[in-house]
Amino acid sequence: MTARSVLRRVAIPSLDREQLYDVDIEDGVFTRIEAVDRRADQPGPITELWPGYVEAHAHLALPANFDDSLDDPRISALSYLYHGVTHVADLFGFPLLKSRWEAGAAASAHPYPELVHCGYAATATRDAMGLTGHGVEFPSPVFMLGMEEDLADVLHANRARGGTFLKVMFTDGTEQPEMEARFSRLSPKVLEHTERVTREQGVPAVLDCNTREEVLEAYRIGFRLFAHPVRDFVLSDEDWDLLADARFVTTLSGLRPMVMERAEFEAEYGRPGFLATQDPANLEFVAGIEEPYGIQYKCQDTRTAALRVMRENNLAALRRGRMLVGTDCGNTGAFHGYSLLGELDLLAGESADPELRHGIRHAATVDNWHFFHRLAQREAGAHPISVGAPATYNLFAAARGADDTPLSTLPDATVVAGTPVDRAAIAREIRTLRDSASTGKVVL
Repeated sequence: MTARSVLRRVAIPSLDREQLYDVDIEDGVFTRIEAVDRRADQPGPITELWPGYVEAHAHLALPANFDDSLDDPRISALSYLYHGVTHVADLFGFPLLKSRWEAGAAASAHPYPELVHCGYAATATRDAMGLTGHGVEFPSPVFMLGMEEDLADVLHANRARGGTFLKVMFTDGTEQPEMEARFSRLSPKVLEHTERVTREQGVPAVLDCNTREEVLEAYRIGFRLFAHPVRDFVLSDEDWDLLADARFVTTLSGLRPMVMERAEFEAEYGRPGFLATQDPANLEFVAGIEEPYGIQYKCQDTRTAALRVMRENNLAALRRGRMLVGTDCGNTGAFHGYSLLGELDLLAGESADPELRHGIRHAATVDNWHFFHRLAQREAGAHPISVGAPATYNLFAAARGADDTPLSTLPDATVVAGTPVDRAAIAREIRTLRDSASTGKVVL
């Protein structure tokens, strides 16, 4: 029997911000999207239909909790759905949890988010100064690229694990000028070989870079996808001209917990959805914080400056259509699903500018969706909301006129391939997992 549903006179701002549409769905697919009226002529509140949110930078196998515990991937998957996140790009570590994720998806009454991953990241070897490549400090394997011949083994190993793109750690760990390097970096010869081979094989490569110098060097070699914005300098118009088609993922959420005060933590984790999806022990922990981690580790000023520069470069990328939205979740204090909505607020700041708000949400949905499919090495189609595409979307009740509700506001409804997401049922299931003998945690 065919399953049908309809949406009448809804706005689809990512298609046309002035138009209203009638939408038909059959068997989980959009079958009709027809312009029927002008938005300005519709009295009263208007429902907006947006594509599902896409997390462009996640680490499912890193412990986001303040006690360094790792949530069961079933909880992470359900947390994404709860917050309207329907697609997730994991930028290294997923194979450690792959079997658990797949078993959870097979047994779940809820549709899991679609996921794409790289396998494990590639980084530099130890150098003469004793520095190791970025990535080895995390509780997840990384591959070492010491010479060009190592790349073939890395690509083969990740492909065998289901990876469809390559994550390359190319940074010495500096974030502000005159800082000491923390990590060794790949040699230009190895980096050039990596760009050439991945391009020839059609394997997308995402680079982890911090500084303007690193990004400019990698761009000159041929890389175009960067896992973070530049942290040390606000890029000039001339810089942006040199980086003509580069794309940058935002990741403010992954760095900000380092510099937050107790009251900021409590406000950040006080939004709807936190207690329903995350370990409440995190709230108890942040309530006892005496001073930011940045002060304890003597990097408060440099990390604060890095965040300011990152946001400015994010917004400059947004104005040029080159911004993607991610969180680096899995870093302490950056939580799956929850932090992506928080990232939208961090980007918007205090602004109620409708153009800025539209651009941020468009980046987190449509632009991220194209990025997701690029990482998956498949054609994406013209738009996620189109006839024949899976009916995966979020609905928001939009007030008339200026809308100053936080961008982090939960969707009023989330649908995945035609199946409505039951947020209350998800919260109950997460609570059951946390009340189990495992307390909803896994050990790698």
